[in-house]
Amino acid sequence: MLIRADEEGDVPRSAHLPSPHPTFSFWHNDPSPFLLHHRTTSELPKVADVVIIGSGISGTFAARKLLERPELAVVMLEAREACWGATGRNGGHCQPQLYENPADVASFQLRNFESIDALVRKHDIPCEWQRMPGGGCHAYFSQMYFEEAKSEVENLKQSDSNMGDTVRVVEDKKDLSILKIPTAVGAVIQSRAAKLSPYKLVSWILEDLVKNSRLNLQTSTPVVSLTPSKASTSSSMSKWTVQTPRGIVLACHVLITTNGYTSYLLPQFRSIIVPVRGEMSALRTPSPLLQQSLNHTYAFIGTVGQDRIQDDYLVQRPISPNGKGGGELMFGGGRTKAFHKGVNVDSDDTIDDPAAEYLRTKLPQVLDVGVFAGLSAVSNGQVVELPAKKEWTGIMGFSRDGHPWVGAVPGSPGLWLSGAYTGSGMPNAALSSQHAASLILAAHKAQDWTAVEQEAVRSSEVARGRKPEAMIIDHLLPILLPLLTLTAAFPTISVNTYEDTTCQVLDVEGYAFKHNRVCTQFIKQEGSFIATSKKPVKEGCVLQVFASTDCTDVLAAITVNAGCEAPYLGPASSGWVVDC
Repeated sequence: MLIRADEEGDVPRSAHLPSPHPTFSFWHNDPSPFLLHHRTTSELPKVADVVIIGSGISGTFAARKLLERPELAVVMLEAREACWGATGRNGGHCQPQLYENPADVASFQLRNFESIDALVRKHDIPCEWQRMPGGGCHAYFSQMYFEEAKSEVENLKQSDSNMGDTVRVVEDKKDLSILKIPTAVGAVIQSRAAKLSPYKLVSWILEDLVKNSRLNLQTSTPVVSLTPSKASTSSSMSKWTVQTPRGIVLACHVLITTNGYTSYLLPQFRSIIVPVRGEMSALRTPSPLLQQSLNHTYAFIGTVGQDRIQDDYLVQRPISPNGKGGGELMFGGGRTKAFHKGVNVDSDDTIDDPAAEYLRTKLPQVLDVGVFAGLSAVSNGQVVELPAKKEWTGIMGFSRDGHPWVGAVPGSPGLWLSGAYTGSGMPNAALSSQHAASLILAAHKAQDWTAVEQEAVRSSEVARGRKPEAMIIDHLLPILLPLLTLTAAFPTISVNTYEDTTCQVLDVEGYAFKHNRVCTQFIKQEGSFIATSKKPVKEGCVLQVFASTDCTDVLAAITVNAGCEAPYLGPASSGWVVDC
């Protein structure tokens, strides 16, 4: 899921602090009385071993890992109420993205899914967790996108047959009707999928950590700045001054888990981790679906005006035992209708009216919801609309290449990051943030945390570079940050072109590439590699491609003029074929 150049809207800028008056999420209808307005101590602690900024799924699972060391002083600072950001505003899905990703990434997400499942079962966490009997249904309404998906399924089956067995393709029209998607051109079914209340999951864990593990949680305490500290008191190990409106905390380590708001505290990330506003709704359920609830979670891909990354998504909440409540259709998406398609919008204090209307009217077009069976979106000349119980927005953190940023912030000892899940926090965040916590634990004991990182790579817990979803920040970031900062605003830069038979040769800031006339192939003159994109670049666009010296990774492929295809960072397996 990438951010395309034509989605950018304005020039990327640093995010703001979370809005103090956000829209009210359905998941917050029944907030934890213990966590609401919670401050473990009336005064802000003066020092801490670790400060975690953010109280969503990332911050919470990181805290859980850190507090395996009970002697650590861990302080969690939250700008609003606990779990009031993206985790408490999402669609209620937990599903690994198996066939869309390389096998190692899919394996990581699958482990993340199973770890949450095991945790919920072990502690009987009351969070509405339910593994779906029919799995997750990805309904395609574009033949082109469906063909891409089928190819990806086949690739998965060839690279990992066990994982491939968990995914199947559906094309038969009768079977599509049984899946309640009669107008789809096809579907992919993944056997691993669950629905839940993410807020209830996180709030249960937070309560447990505060009550039983010495977590100090401070809500309504936004962090306004981070500066290196030279304290010489008993906190002489402190490396960071964490500034809030209520005072400062001196900390040895700071973990930022603010996702879409990352660039507020790390402005150098403004072109890399971009806030994207999503629209969510809790729709009233037609009576047939109160008699028999949906057996699948759903994603709807490639409807009119929608590309593959702008999917819509649906789960149905559990129906109450008496059949007279619950069962809401939690339907999200509508980015094609949203202001700037949601990109670079970091305020969740209002709904996006066109996107909200889209969600109320779209579902009967793509899903047979019973009462409207066999009807199109228009019935008797009137647009079919499902009334909403609640509508709200939330801010996601989109990474430039679709992969999270997890690890040490380069050049800032003691500063760590876990975020940028690109709308897929549930299958990524828990293990990603726990990995970041493992690095912090090693560093705090004056151990070589890079050795922990290397062992995680060796054991396939994670993999280095831009390849895995649990991406470890390493030496690439200082190289790529200036490049992204330069190109993200699409300025006029030094690009010299000249003709070479059928190819156009680009000399971009000292890098030379051959660029064929159909805009699909690029050859770096020094380094001898060919990088071929999966789809053509828009005619007239200029694309720069940079590869690692051993040709294993495409480090960057970035358009330099506005209105072109996606600025992109990532490995060959994420969309580029590299041939040394």
